[in-house]
Amino acid sequence: MHGTGLAATDLVAGVDVSKARLDTQVEPGAATRSFPNDAAGLRAARDWLRRLGVRRVVLEPTGRYHRALHGCLDKAGLEVVLADPLQARQFARSMGRLAKTDRIDAATLALFGRLPDRRRALPLEHNLQQLKDLVAARAACVEDCVKRRKRIAEFGTGPAAAALGRLNDATEREIGGLDQAIAKALQADAGLARRAEILRSIAGIGPVATAVLCADLPELGNIGPKQAAALVGTAPFARDSGASRGARHIRGGRPRPRKVLYMAGTAARRCNPDLRIFYQRLVDGGKPHQVAITAVIRKLVVLANALLRENRLWQPLVPAKT
Repeated sequence: MHGTGLAATDLVAGVDVSKARLDTQVEPGAATRSFPNDAAGLRAARDWLRRLGVRRVVLEPTGRYHRALHGCLDKAGLEVVLADPLQARQFARSMGRLAKTDRIDAATLALFGRLPDRRRALPLEHNLQQLKDLVAARAACVEDCVKRRKRIAEFGTGPAAAALGRLNDATEREIGGLDQAIAKALQADAGLARRAEILRSIAGIGPVATAVLCADLPELGNIGPKQAAALVGTAPFARDSGASRGARHIRGGRPRPRKVLYMAGTAARRCNPDLRIFYQRLVDGGKPHQVAITAVIRKLVVLANALLRENRLWQPLVPAKT
């Protein structure tokens, strides 16, 4: 079986990306080379792959370390596929490849890229990438604050707790600065600004959830409702559903914004009249709170997907006249 549009003789390269190296193998033929992950190495890898006539290159997303290579290869006209790390590892195990080295990983990715339904992934635009970095930095600062508060509670009073308190105060100021930078990043790009406007119009989605949805789920508005629900892990029977498999492919190994969506779902239960009624109906029918909130989140994400697709603001449902 070959990937979509691939002939048996088409060459596929797998690249194991690390901070320092780009370990590359081409299949069929098992041509192998390693390049430094810097500007010169990117150019050398690109030129080598083009000389060989490689059609498709498969990478695992590795935060910022794969981005420059992705952009370089895409500009050169090569088809880049981002492999879900979990799927790639399961594929390696199915072939009996239990050992894990850079060269083995590169060879596995090349073979993985020949499977059906491998889809080209376009590089992130600069403004979106900047927004993603800001949102990730904010999440890291918030996580640091949460951990420090726990330690402060353990220490009680005294110089240790006071020192951690001062660190938390400084981090919270940084969070405020990041919030301002995120707002500017959203407004600096017309497309992102419109997406943010649509998302903020939905009762229950605040500025933090808006930024996270814009940064981490750029697919919203371009996929179906089942994929949208599965994208954040709320589709019924998500583990086995086709929608979930498609969503895992879209995510490319990205973490789901679970905490932010849970907060948005909780807020929507209180302030969104449509979803408040929906939540209450589930609870009155005997559903536990957690199940009902998950259903609210699913409806919220599907609603956001529909509004972004139709490029319109949210309006609460008008009760029918009796």
